[in-house]
Amino acid sequence: MIPGIIHGGKTGFVYVHDRRDGRLIRVSEAMIPQEGVWTLPTPAGARMLPGANGGVEWSPMAFSPKTRMAYAANLHQPMTYQVEEVQYPGGKLWLGGAFKTIPSEQQWGRLVAVHVDTGKIAWAYKTEQPLIGGVLATAGGLVFNGEGNGMFRAFDAATGRKLWEYQCGAGVNAPAVSYTVHGKQYVAVAAGGNTQLDFKRGNSVLVFALP
Repeated sequence: MIPGIIHGGKTGFVYVHDRRDGRLIRVSEAMIPQEGVWTLPTPAGARMLPGANGGVEWSPMAFSPKTRMAYAANLHQPMTYQVEEVQYPGGKLWLGGAFKTIPSEQQWGRLVAVHVDTGKIAWAYKTEQPLIGGVLATAGGLVFNGEGNGMFRAFDAATGRKLWEYQCGAGVNAPAVSYTVHGKQYVAVAAGGNTQLDFKRGNSVLVFALP
């Protein structure tokens, strides 16, 4: 056994490192489409996948020691990278250009389970909207993930089969948490939406439990 650290990147891969020295052990299969990754921006706009938002944006992954899988929330957002003459704004964000979504192309998300011992994709669940928020895996063999359309779902951690879903009324763009009170397990998640992808805003924290 090697003490490891696992992370998902905006490149759309899961990386496994030796946490003692940072040595790269393994890179997973691509979780979302890859195209023109090292293409330089042009005045007309160079097409590149993943777009500027990822891959796995800031969404925290989950890991199950029972399945030996890492679970990552990905987003597919085709973009063009363009060189533009923009005056330096003095201490504010300045890119020397722009990245722009392609209106004619579909944006979507993909919840992906990756075997950390092989880098192979075990299963994937495609969503209507890009995924941004995070993933929870439980000892009971479940994986929870939310979407910008308000859906909060539970999956079989081993197979990816959708087991349950609930409409939260606003974008579920935060990772869920699990805890126990007096021996009873609960799962809680915030439904607050997201400004970057313009998902419906809300101000609710929802808590679920078995009867």
